[in-house]
Amino acid sequence: MKEKENKDKKKIESDLKDHKQFKKELIPPLLQIKGMTSFSWCYERLPELFWAFLIIGNIERGIALNYFRYIAKFVEENPNCSDITISGISKLPVAKLKDFTKYFTSWSDKINILMRPMLLFPKLPGISEWEKVLDKPVIDKDWKNIANGVNKTFWHQSQEATDCRWIKALCRVLSGKMHFPQSMESKVREILEYPNYGDMRKVRPSIRALEMIPNLDEDEDKLNWVNHFWEHSFKSTSCVFVENPEEVIKKRKKEIDVEIKEKGKYYFKEVKDVRIKLIEHFFSTSEISTINSRHEGAFGLALYGISLFLEIICYKLSFSITGRITLRALVETYITLAYLLKKEQDEPKIWDDYRIYGTGQIKLIYLKLKEMEKKASCVKIDKMEDIANEDKWLEFVPINLGHWESANLRKMSEEIGLKETYDKFYNYTSGFIHANWGGIRESVFEKCLNPLHRFHNIPTATNLSFLSNVTDDSLEILNNILECLSIAYPKFTFRINKSDLKD
Repeated sequence: MKEKENKDKKKIESDLKDHKQFKKELIPPLLQIKGMTSFSWCYERLPELFWAFLIIGNIERGIALNYFRYIAKFVEENPNCSDITISGISKLPVAKLKDFTKYFTSWSDKINILMRPMLLFPKLPGISEWEKVLDKPVIDKDWKNIANGVNKTFWHQSQEATDCRWIKALCRVLSGKMHFPQSMESKVREILEYPNYGDMRKVRPSIRALEMIPNLDEDEDKLNWVNHFWEHSFKSTSCVFVENPEEVIKKRKKEIDVEIKEKGKYYFKEVKDVRIKLIEHFFSTSEISTINSRHEGAFGLALYGISLFLEIICYKLSFSITGRITLRALVETYITLAYLLKKEQDEPKIWDDYRIYGTGQIKLIYLKLKEMEKKASCVKIDKMEDIANEDKWLEFVPINLGHWESANLRKMSEEIGLKETYDKFYNYTSGFIHANWGGIRESVFEKCLNPLHRFHNIPTATNLSFLSNVTDDSLEILNNILECLSIAYPKFTFRINKSDLKD
């Protein structure tokens, strides 16, 4: 789609604050209107203007609009021909159908050639009459013209789509099927003299709204034709990948090489140096060998954050699904550490609660695997037993089946003023770890570029996902974790400096 069209779309999107919460759903404004239903332009109505999008999509706009006015003149003189959709034309009495199809093809040979592709559809309504006035299609060329037309009119607010919708509305007005009060004379003039009269920023939306008004005599024949159009188009043409897989890899290779080779070396050294300083700070702030939930918890969370970032760098996860899952873990680590520091003022035992909860979870894992008599390659059951008994005999360790703070991460982030960080990263990355549709769609599908396939989703051509880079976001979170550690045990001033290497 064109950049301008994308901007137009953004203008009509409702803000989150305009949504109304009903139970656990946020309902957008349009769905708050009682009885509101949606009508799809591209899926349901576009095929009905087959002849129109063939014209507007394949010749100069001025010529196309003149042809549309030529069709409108016939409708004005023959009001019973007000429905200029494919299905509407086919329902005309035989004599009138012959006259109308002949009129359609009497304007110029060029128009006839552009309308010829309609005969590629064996179930085209009224095809027997269209065959009498149109030449036989030229397969490859005519499928290309169909694709051009659909491509230019697929987005319901494109200029070409609005032009097609205008001729439909104009014919209703000229035939007397659509009436306006005398006070709306200017509105009628906008339709009659489109696109040469009125402010098009207001006229175009009005035309699109008028086109959506359904005919009262529409029946299942319309749906049958629409389904046939898309099914036959799908079976008769091939999917088109965004790019050749080799070209995708070639284009991304430079960026990936810089990230993994050059930046990877830089960040590995940076993080290794900071980790050494962090361990030194751990020992310099250790006061006694007894259990110190706060000391081990704070440094443990910081070291864990460093390990997560190192895995992104060392295991080359920056552009991957796994990188997003790791970023999510980093965000949770940051919010947890910040929450513990904030709440310890009112709840001195909160660090102990955090530690006991974690030990209880290890005990639960150990006992379940032991009971099941099953092995998991990722779990060392002896290690689980050692950790479960580390602070005290596990018989004195409770198991909390809820969250350690009886809250969820979102509420925790709100309490400590990190809701913006949560909103920025957590919901998005959670989509990947929970295999939500958003994560699946972004990582393993791409758009088919064939407009006759309605730009449907197809599996990506590359074996691995090439998603956007998570390194900078992960670095931001890691440095926030180190800042929290410095607050807990002042002062730890070392941070990971961002690479100045360009992708």
